[in-house]
Amino acid sequence: MRKLGSMVVAGVLSVSLIATPIALYAQSATEVCTQAEMDAKRDVNKVLWMGAGFFLGVIGVGAAYVLEPDPPAMRLVGKSPEYVATYTDCYKSAGRNLQVKSAVTGCAINGLLVVGYYACVLGTLAAAASP
Repeated sequence: MRKLGSMVVAGVLSVSLIATPIALYAQSATEVCTQAEMDAKRDVNKVLWMGAGFFLGVIGVGAAYVLEPDPPAMRLVGKSPEYVATYTDCYKSAGRNLQVKSAVTGCAINGLLVVGYYACVLGTLAAAASP
């Protein structure tokens, strides 16, 4: 009976030793990802990408999607490989999302201005054509 009790205790300790680092890694990965997203929000030039969407239209939106921002290397110096991989993935994903949202906003503003312009032109032509 003592052997069974000691085997159960050994099993519980083994499982806790395996599960604890996994839980700690998941927590730290979330924190790393949150930090990367905040850094990307601060670093991405939203005005530039809004201008790209405004002046280049769909091409600007496509460029915002294709061109992923890279995190500054100084933020990754001395960090573990797991940290660097997690931070880089989250930074690129958050940066790309911000770039695309800004480019789509610029493209939409351009589209609304073009539609408004043609509505004014057609209204002027209709008013000039009626007696």
